[in-house]
Amino acid sequence: MKKSTIYFSLGTNVGNRKFNLINCISRINKNIGNVERISSIYKNPAIGFDGDFFFNCCIEVSSSLEVKDVLSHILNIEKEMGRTKRLTNKYESRIIDIDIILFGNTIVNNTKLVIPHPRYSLRDFVIIPLLEINNKLKDPQSGQLISVFLDKIKKNKLIERLDF
Repeated sequence: MKKSTIYFSLGTNVGNRKFNLINCISRINKNIGNVERISSIYKNPAIGFDGDFFFNCCIEVSSSLEVKDVLSHILNIEKEMGRTKRLTNKYESRIIDIDIILFGNTIVNNTKLVIPHPRYSLRDFVIIPLLEINNKLKDPQSGQLISVFLDKIKKNKLIERLDF
């Protein structure tokens, strides 16, 4: 079977944040594919709502699963870890948030999923850890190095790198 390299962004701002990330990574490794690389943790304030600070990281996973199966697994992992469905479209605190940032060079745009993630290129808390694990990544839509996006966005001065 063909293997794909998938990049996920993980975030949490509820409970024991470091444990939440470790628990999530373990579940991804068990259910989706081999976790090849893990970035440092990046602590940053909640954006778009009042809430506790987030711990974010990115991981690189090698998987033979198809996109729809990966999506199904991450939704199950979020649910198993205690994430509840949002009642509104507003951002809110969450025990875990798993976003597929890149799935090889695959581009998906439907009502259930958009890959590359539609806002990743605007978020330093995604781009910085993503580049930490692979600084040669290119955006499959534009063909640009992802490092170019970091130069274009306003940096969050409150983001702080932590060791895992």
